[in-house]
Amino acid sequence: MGTAGHVDHGKTSLIKALTGIDGDTHKEEKKRGITINLGFSHLDLDDNISLGIVDVPGHKDFVKTMIAGAHGIDFVLLVIAADSGIMPQTHEHFNIIKMLGIKHGLIALNKSDLVDDETIELAKLEIMEFVDNSTLEHAPIVPVSATTGFGLEALKSVIKRVAEKVDTKTTTNQFRMYVDRIFNVKGIGIVVTGSVLGGEASIGEELFLLPGSHNKLKIKGLERHGRQVEKIIAGDRAAINLSGLKYNDFEKGMILTKIILPEIKLLDVVLELFPGNQRVGIWSQMIFHTGNFSSKARIHLLNKNEINGSETAFAQIHLEKPAILLNRDRFVIRNTSNDLTIGGGIIIDNRPLHHKKRTKTLSRYLETLAQATTDHENLSALILLELNKSALPLTTETIASTLNKTINEVENAILDVELQSAILVYENKNYLIPKAFIEKNNKRIIETLKVWHLQNPLSESGLELREIAGKVKIMGDFNIYMLGKILEKMTFEKVIRTVGATFVLKEHKVSFDRKTQEQIIWLEEIIRDSGMQRATINEVEAIALTRNIKKGQLVKLLQYLAANDKIFFNGEDILHNSLVRKIRLKLLQNLSENPRGINEKEFRLLVDGTKRVIQALVNLFVQEGIIEKQTFYLLITEKGKELLL
Repeated sequence: MGTAGHVDHGKTSLIKALTGIDGDTHKEEKKRGITINLGFSHLDLDDNISLGIVDVPGHKDFVKTMIAGAHGIDFVLLVIAADSGIMPQTHEHFNIIKMLGIKHGLIALNKSDLVDDETIELAKLEIMEFVDNSTLEHAPIVPVSATTGFGLEALKSVIKRVAEKVDTKTTTNQFRMYVDRIFNVKGIGIVVTGSVLGGEASIGEELFLLPGSHNKLKIKGLERHGRQVEKIIAGDRAAINLSGLKYNDFEKGMILTKIILPEIKLLDVVLELFPGNQRVGIWSQMIFHTGNFSSKARIHLLNKNEINGSETAFAQIHLEKPAILLNRDRFVIRNTSNDLTIGGGIIIDNRPLHHKKRTKTLSRYLETLAQATTDHENLSALILLELNKSALPLTTETIASTLNKTINEVENAILDVELQSAILVYENKNYLIPKAFIEKNNKRIIETLKVWHLQNPLSESGLELREIAGKVKIMGDFNIYMLGKILEKMTFEKVIRTVGATFVLKEHKVSFDRKTQEQIIWLEEIIRDSGMQRATINEVEAIALTRNIKKGQLVKLLQYLAANDKIFFNGEDILHNSLVRKIRLKLLQNLSENPRGINEKEFRLLVDGTKRVIQALVNLFVQEGIIEKQTFYLLITEKGKELLL
């Protein structure tokens, strides 16, 4: 619970009367009789509810401290003095409460002992009119006196009823706690305090203080509402004893996390101005506040030229200092003098692109994003938007971290039909592949195959997976696996097809002109005429040059003849297939009559071939599975015997 209200309306004295704890601990606070810093206390309502209380200053000079205290509270105790009524800081605090999304609360009509019953009733009417059409319009109003104790028990009872209505905060996978105080306890070490915004943390775990040097800090001890505990969770007021932290390492605005989160300086937000004479133009200078972080900021309206009091717009905020922020975080803006609160809003994208142009497409995108961000039931839409924004595949862990959700919440959300086609499972991890990423790689694959076919018109086959990966500059096991899945999808959609282990364009056909056809006929005749005097690539190349056929073209012609079963070509040796077929049959007949087999020398004599040709043919026939080689002998296989039938 956090307090709110005008200076000197008795917030701190009322909390002291309720809890017995004096929130004013600073010498200056005692001297001036007003709260300057945040005050912290707790109230045990029963065995099940222990309430952490943040007492904020009401003086206009300390509104920024009030903003820090109000950030992260579950409900508000709005304190209004019966003898003064609604005052300037009552308005300002109330606007801040609304802007920070605080939906529950109650109103204490303090100093009721100083007025009569009629004044109390008039004050109630004024308050009811003041909170009309707000989240506190049905909030109970409790007359009370911190001085005499009048109404304190009734106030405690109402506080308990309100506390019971507050939903338990979702324990996301993101532990975050703004540090509002740091001190060195003799014999214990550094202790920090704050309100846990999300997640949970236990003794022995490691934390990071961000933005910062990323040094690991270990939790030595934990307290919740003054009691030692093993674990703290979202919604707790906590004190953490940390090892590894020095007093001078801390700066105001830092936050504790379990993982290193990115430092943010650019935000897309929904911006709303408070009622009154406020105005924000296309570009404005402001002070940005969230939690106990503050920074100078430039605000760029994205869908309007200006907004005035009570109006809203989409805006991009450029922070001067880096912050650790998540989507759905609330913020408040003040003027550059930091003495007037202008408005605030909600972050809808904590890692946006830099919007240099204001377009209708951008406005429509931001509307969709804002709706998905604020609609807690539509997580799948938010995931889809995050996915479409990304240039690379994302794991469910990354998405959960970005959206401040648990992995289970994201895993359940991606069961949505629209997201199913984007899921890729690799090594027991779920990856989501952006549509734009797939389309980009589809184009790269098509362009790569087009170039290949253009350069190799005689080749019926295309490129293998790893060849495509090399040409489109995709490296790493996961990326090549993903490329394979994209190729499978393109094959299923009949954009491409397979030829053996290669991929070709669907419409690809071997084609050649008359000149090439003449070269093919000539080359086949040369090889046929060579007989058993096998031609090597170098020998054929020398002959081909007489017909102005260079080596690159010669290799393509040879590959074409081999692919069409005209020749045997292993990259070096060349034989015509009519001869290979005769030799194959002659060898198999001989082996079928010699159970012990024959050696390579006997094979050479059988077909009158050179040693090099015989070695090439043996390798071919073994590869075909029609013979096998045992030590020095060649033996016929069952497959070879079948060919003789």
